[in-house]
Amino acid sequence: MFFKITQIGDENYIKMGMINVDAALYLEKGDEGYEKYIAEHLVNVPVIPEGGYQGDVDEMSMPIDPENYDAWIKSLPTVQQLNPFCTHSIQFEHDVTEEEILWCFEWALAMTRENYLLDDLHCKKGGRVVNQDIKYLSRKAFYEGVKIIPVASQSAYIKNELAKIESTRAKVETLKDIDFKNVETIATYSVK
Repeated sequence: MFFKITQIGDENYIKMGMINVDAALYLEKGDEGYEKYIAEHLVNVPVIPEGGYQGDVDEMSMPIDPENYDAWIKSLPTVQQLNPFCTHSIQFEHDVTEEEILWCFEWALAMTRENYLLDDLHCKKGGRVVNQDIKYLSRKAFYEGVKIIPVASQSAYIKNELAKIESTRAKVETLKDIDFKNVETIATYSVK
């Protein structure tokens, strides 16, 4: 089993001094549950030609004739694609290390795989957002509130908290340049 980090940074979290990291989770041949995984997640995906759909579209580039668009999609050649069995988003503090990010996703991969085998991926099947309790809402309200305090009235504590936002922006840019496949980890899961 392995995971791929698919996105680092989300402005909604950066505004709160946090780094959001998304990863896709996969099973590999030989893993327990691989047959179930292939049956559920191997899909045929149309190959969109250069230039895309040539039918009439509206001002938002949406097809005017949905039936014509559907017929066009069905006429395209396809390739098989193996989708992840689950995706995860984890939020970190502004000073997180690469090793801490990998450790969290390794743990998430192992735990999510167990839940997948038990057919218990609530976050996927039920569309619920997990781990977004009152702490998240409180943090969001806090950062929205401190931004409106005039600079002359800001305490050292508030200035320090606001500095975390810029620190977060810089850290996100640094993390985007890291090849996570080469970061040393304790666990034996592979990162692709």
